[in-house]
Amino acid sequence: MTLARPFALLLALLPALAFANLETARQQVENQQLDAARATLERHLAERPEDAEARFLLARVLAWQGRPLDALPLYERLLAGDPDNADYLLGKGQALLWADRPQAAMVPLERAATLAPEYALVQQVMQQARAALSTPVTIAGQPVQPQAERRHELELSYRTDDLDSGFDDWQTQRLDYVSTRAEGLGWYGALLREQRFGDWDPGLELGAVIALDENWTLQPEVGYQHDPFFLPKWHADLRLQRRLPAGFLGAASVRRTEYATSRVDRLALSVERYWNDWRAGYTLNITDVSNAGTPIGHDLSLDYYYDGLSYLGLRGTFGEEEAVEGQRLLTSDVRAVSLQGRHWFDTRWALTWEFGRHEQGDLYTRDWVQLGLRHAF
Repeated sequence: MTLARPFALLLALLPALAFANLETARQQVENQQLDAARATLERHLAERPEDAEARFLLARVLAWQGRPLDALPLYERLLAGDPDNADYLLGKGQALLWADRPQAAMVPLERAATLAPEYALVQQVMQQARAALSTPVTIAGQPVQPQAERRHELELSYRTDDLDSGFDDWQTQRLDYVSTRAEGLGWYGALLREQRFGDWDPGLELGAVIALDENWTLQPEVGYQHDPFFLPKWHADLRLQRRLPAGFLGAASVRRTEYATSRVDRLALSVERYWNDWRAGYTLNITDVSNAGTPIGHDLSLDYYYDGLSYLGLRGTFGEEEAVEGQRLLTSDVRAVSLQGRHWFDTRWALTWEFGRHEQGDLYTRDWVQLGLRHAF
C-alpha cells in the first residue's frame, strides 16, 4: 500500500506534467529557442508517443530549423491518423517546399485548399510553390517550368498533318530530352524525322538554358539537318529573357535559318504575364527572307496550369510567314489556331497532345494532330 499510493499519485499527475512539457516547448519556440524546444518535445514524445499536438509542434520546429526532410516523416504519421487535417497538410506542403520540392508540395496544399478554401495561409504557400515552379522557359514552342531539384524528361511523339490542295500529308517523329533546374543550367535536345512531299528529312536540335542571375536567362539553340530536301540545312537561335515585376517577363531572340536556296533571319520580341494558374504571351516576329520580302507575324498564347506541371494551352498565329513548297521558300498570309496540353498522370508519366488548323494563304490548309508520351526521372 505504501508504494501503491505514490504510484497512483504519479499517474494522476502525468497529464499535468505532459501539459507542462508542451507549454514549456511553446514558450521556448516563442523565445526562438528552437534547439531547446526540439529537445523538450523529443523527450516528451519518448514518454507519450501518441501526443499528436506535440508531434505537430516538433514537425514545425524541425522545418523552421532548416530540417524539412526530418519533419516529413512526422507529418506522414500525423496524416495517417488524420488525413483530412488542413493544418497537417499545410505543414507537409511547407516542408516539401522548403526541401526544394515545389511540385510535390502542391499535392497536400491543393488538398488543404479543397478542405479549407478560406484558409489564407494555405493560399499564400500555394502561391510560393507556384512561384518556385514558374521560372518560365519556352522549349520547342512549349512552356517548361524548371524544378528546384534537377529534373530530366524524355518524350516520344508523333504528329500527322492533313493538307488539302493536292499536297501529300506530312509526318513528324520526335525524341525530345529536357533537363532543367530552377536558377541553374538546363539543356535539351531532339532527334527528329519529317516527311513532306514524299521525302524524309532527319534532323538534330540542341539547346541550353543558362541562368545569368535571378532575373536574366540566356538560351542558345542550334539545329542541323544532313543533306535535307525541304528542311533547312541549319538554324541558330539566341534568346535573352528578363524577369520583370508583377509577374511579367520580356524576351528577345535572333534566329538565322539557312535553306538550300535562301536564308531567313528573324527577330522575335516577346512579353509574357504569369498570374495565379495562368500564363499569357505575345510575340512579334519580324523576318527578313532573302528574295522574298520582310514578313511580319504575331503569335498569341494562353496557358492554364493545374495539378502542378499539367497545363492546357491555346495558341494563335496571324500575319505573314515563310512556307516551304518542295525546295522553294515562299511568303504568304497565315492564320493558325491550336489547342495543346500536357497531363501528368503521376510524378513520372505524362501525355502530351496538340491539334490545330493552319491556313497558309492560298497555298494550302493543314489540320494536324500530335500525341506524345513523356517520362520524368
